[in-house]
Amino acid sequence: MRVIARVTAVRIEESWEIPGSRVRCVARLTRPLSTEEIGRLEESKVFRVDGDVVTYGCRPQDSEDLAARLQAELGRAARVGLEPSTGRRRFPVPAGSF
Repeated sequence: MRVIARVTAVRIEESWEIPGSRVRCVARLTRPLSTEEIGRLEESKVFRVDGDVVTYGCRPQDSEDLAARLQAELGRAARVGLEPSTGRRRFPVPAGSF
């Protein structure tokens, strides 16, 4: 069972590298992400991952919405690579029991 990484803190920084009225958000996670989780998060083209730190740029008024989106994406990323469940357990049927 894989534990979902959680956001422990988000720091909002002003950045000269990001044009316009945008800020750089730096989110610290409860654990470093696996390679599969990093791939899933970076597919969105919004988040950049380095170990247990995720960075993204946004408008100041959107920072809370993107923090919530990050948490949702972390939940999806934790399920990457796990076998899909049909909701039913299948048990082998012994031969000749029909």
